[in-house]
Amino acid sequence: MKAKALSVKECTWMSEECHLVDELHGDFQRDSLCLPNIFRSKKVKAFTRIQTGPTYQVYYTARELLLEVLDRGAIQELIRRTAGVKAGAKHQSREQSTDLSEEEYAEALTWFSIVLQNGLSVGENHSFGSELTLKLDRWQGVLKRNSFQTSILSVTRLQDAEKLEAISAFCSHLTRRYQALYTPSQNLSVKKYCLSYQQAPCSLYLAVLCDMSSGFICNMYLYCPEQLLRRSRKPVVEQVVVHLLRPFCSHRHLIQLDSSAWMEGKLTDIFCNLGVNIQFVPFAKRTITKSASSSSLPVMSKHQRTFEDSVSQLVAHLQGWTGPAMFLLSDLKGSVVDEFLPGLWVTLHIICINTFVLHTLQGSGRQVHLKEFTKTLASQLAVDNSVTVPVLPRLNSNSYQETSITHLPKQSSGPLMENKKQGCEKHPPGVCGLDNSGNSCYLNAVFQCLCSTVPLVEHLLNQDTHKELARCKCRVAVVFVRLLEEMWLGKSSSCAPVEARSVLCSILPQFNNHSQQDAQELLLFLLNALHDDLKKVNQIRSSIRQPRQDQNRNCATAAAESTIVSNLFEGQLSYMTLCMHCDHQAHSTQSFTVLSLPIPTDTIKCSIQDCLSLFFEQTVLTGGEQMLCSVCELRRETAVLTCLDKPPEILMLHLKRFGCKGKNQVKLRTNVVFSTKLDLTPFLSSSAQNSSCSSYSLYAVVNHTGHLNMGHYTALCRNALTRTWHSFDDSVVREIQDSVVQSPNAYMLLYSRKPLHKPKIHGL
Repeated sequence: MKAKALSVKECTWMSEECHLVDELHGDFQRDSLCLPNIFRSKKVKAFTRIQTGPTYQVYYTARELLLEVLDRGAIQELIRRTAGVKAGAKHQSREQSTDLSEEEYAEALTWFSIVLQNGLSVGENHSFGSELTLKLDRWQGVLKRNSFQTSILSVTRLQDAEKLEAISAFCSHLTRRYQALYTPSQNLSVKKYCLSYQQAPCSLYLAVLCDMSSGFICNMYLYCPEQLLRRSRKPVVEQVVVHLLRPFCSHRHLIQLDSSAWMEGKLTDIFCNLGVNIQFVPFAKRTITKSASSSSLPVMSKHQRTFEDSVSQLVAHLQGWTGPAMFLLSDLKGSVVDEFLPGLWVTLHIICINTFVLHTLQGSGRQVHLKEFTKTLASQLAVDNSVTVPVLPRLNSNSYQETSITHLPKQSSGPLMENKKQGCEKHPPGVCGLDNSGNSCYLNAVFQCLCSTVPLVEHLLNQDTHKELARCKCRVAVVFVRLLEEMWLGKSSSCAPVEARSVLCSILPQFNNHSQQDAQELLLFLLNALHDDLKKVNQIRSSIRQPRQDQNRNCATAAAESTIVSNLFEGQLSYMTLCMHCDHQAHSTQSFTVLSLPIPTDTIKCSIQDCLSLFFEQTVLTGGEQMLCSVCELRRETAVLTCLDKPPEILMLHLKRFGCKGKNQVKLRTNVVFSTKLDLTPFLSSSAQNSSCSSYSLYAVVNHTGHLNMGHYTALCRNALTRTWHSFDDSVVREIQDSVVQSPNAYMLLYSRKPLHKPKIHGL
């Protein structure tokens, strides 16, 4: 292995990459991805959400941020194909993967850190001097014993297509990790780069999707034009742009693209119906950021010039950069350059660049240049804590949203950023936005609804309850209580439910990913987890009391099984079944937490009463659904009548908007009209008719925009303190009028039987 300088230089699209379909010749196989369905990604953030700037994750050190992306899964994805290319071994299944030990992970980080300690330079700089050579000589013994280097050398013996597949899988893993850390602004750019080292060109090209306001690289794609032309009839530029934009389609982004990819307007026609606006810009006139244009600020103060210079430095790498890389000696002598190693090192360069961008955005307190930053960061990658990257200022939240980098204040100190987070405007208790930590809008919407459920908040924030939960080690309840405290008693206008999400994911593995999930499903699991934790407290209370008489034990057991969750959210349905053959009747009951209401079909508008009537209407079970009659002792057609036997204190209605139309799953967009008052009298059983518990008041709504695989959740909640409605779009909060609550996007409705009053919370 030998180290050389790898240059990444921005370039234009070649004419052969922009061939139209009718200009291609030969028998090409069609691409396996059809264009209309190519953006059906489950990793979706906002569907129609309007963003003014990027949202990104905050970590205390740059090393922690880098290792969040370059995790064990990324290394395992990179080397999992090496099992079948050992000397004398046959190729094994691509799905086969081996567990990565801590020692192997440490060796991989050491291998990366050795050369990257020389840092990355903006622009074309082909020389690193004798420092790199001396460092490699010093590390030769370690490199020869490094098992990760052995695995990488095995990958280089794969076929060219397999090498690209390996590096592509590695890049895809990193991109998914970055999507959880950073949500880009509206202005993005697709840039193409050519690779070369020591003036030797490489057949591999790099295309990136970058945020024009910050320089963050949102997606990357390493490709060989010849291979893409053999794989599909579509032009290379179309295949590349499709790959880059796949996770960001329908976000209404403005995508800047070099005019060399114009294709007589064909590319614009392809993407115009997919929620992507393509803007073609001449290569020589491409701008990095609006603020960098001197014409926009004819006369600038010293402060403005300083800020403009810092922004320009932050995004300077988008024009190209040079960094060190290790290659096989045979590659440096041969006429054909290996594709895998350049692709690997470029990918690692991008990881360092993105870490630099996020570190700078977070306001480290001083300007650090890219080369200095990457040298220090790489030194810390190896398991050696003697060298550290400057620690970030501790912010009040684990997530930080900025309107735009062009509006950042002068980064003179950490507290200035902290004040920006806290803000000067006062907000009512219980009105607190929740930062999106990567497709967590469904989680945030559920948290907001529960935060507005006053009886639940009162009970959980009771000091005695808090102490008992901590003593019983109730993980879910404890972290949820801490979140409620921050939302009701904190001073920030928004906070990050990172801890609560982490604990939930640890006990609910189905949510332990960054895919979009169902808010109603999450709500049920969360309430069950809270109920189980609170039962532990009740059981300890019961054991301490030790009732004197046996007849009291049953009452104590029932009390231990009952919690604030079951008391508030649990209702009871009554079923009466009638055998259509012998008229035998049978009665049964069933507890429920959420009523999932069907929506009438073949209509564009209905009322919530229509949905309730459809749920409670009498049905006849026939065919395979026939029930066994205890009198006839045969399966008979059975009529079933459902009634509400015990209405809950908090009524949660779920509109079943996701269903099937033929063989396809679709979302029903019927406008279900509802009001702030709901009367359940028509649906009560005879035993519940005389009770005065049928009138409910609306206090929270979960909305869903988008469709089945691509959407966004928001919440509308009525604050019991101010008696006003607020819209919660993750961390964005605004007061709204009562008339705006009604919406065709309603997905869940939460009603309270009793008026919600100001919560009795200590310290409020």
